[in-house]
Amino acid sequence: MSIQVVKHINKEESNRIEYLFVNFDFFDGNNLVAKIFCEEYQMLSDEKIDGMYYSIIKLHKDSTEYDLIWHEDVGNYIFSLKQDEASIAELENRLELIVSKLNEMIRT
Repeated sequence: MSIQVVKHINKEESNRIEYLFVNFDFFDGNNLVAKIFCEEYQMLSDEKIDGMYYSIIKLHKDSTEYDLIWHEDVGNYIFSLKQDEASIAELENRLELIVSKLNEMIRT
């Protein structure tokens, strides 16, 4: 099974657009996703925040900011703090490359 991202509108968070990683159920998977974002897009990664049922990695570069989250109920997902059309399109384009790299890794 290949890894995919699925767009989700979170109505509980003011209709925030989020991207859920499907077939990527790894507790520390966000560490790998963050590493790829840093290598490919020269983003900076803040120290991981570990909660009881979740973890958050904040990624940023210039005015671009993403929250990369693992939650035990839903798995791994990411969203842009800016929810304008350009920021969402940029994240979607970046996720295409990220998912492609993840799928290459699981095939080898």
